[in-house]
Amino acid sequence: MKRLTRTATAVAAGLLLLGTLGTATATAETGTSGTATAPGGVLGPDGYKGIQLGQSERDAEKTGLLVNKQTTPGCDFYRLAASEGKPNLGGGVFIEPRKGVVVITGTNLIRTPEGITMGTGLARVKAAYPRLTKVGDFIFETPVPGGTPGERYRFAVDEQNLVADFALEATDRGTCDS
Repeated sequence: MKRLTRTATAVAAGLLLLGTLGTATATAETGTSGTATAPGGVLGPDGYKGIQLGQSERDAEKTGLLVNKQTTPGCDFYRLAASEGKPNLGGGVFIEPRKGVVVITGTNLIRTPEGITMGTGLARVKAAYPRLTKVGDFIFETPVPGGTPGERYRFAVDEQNLVADFALEATDRGTCDS
């Protein structure tokens, strides 16, 4: 079996991170943000900037951070505005009709409160999150420190054990898991 390149592994990890929805969202990003906030920021227990887990689609849209809405059965998907950084393939914000925002993925400009970003080594992730558990070949998850029950961080790593993708998620993503 051929060894995957770093890019191929990162893409595969991103798709694994978000499940089958990644294939429905692999389109070009366009659009700009009307937000006056600085690019990048912290993805933490309070969400990302004005976007929070459980928030209604309407309220999430009002933040000005969402672009390129795509609808799939049971789940709407948005990209973060280009000013928020470059996501991994399939990265963005997933909104379930009854549960609201259920996934917010990171970009190259976003970090967790503990300083984890794309490219961070797995050893550093484990040190930051002692409750980190492996849930797939390249996938790790942990409860969100300071978060509420039902929130988790999920990290995908490449073959060099570097974070290739990460997200703040509701553990129950409803129909966004179908």
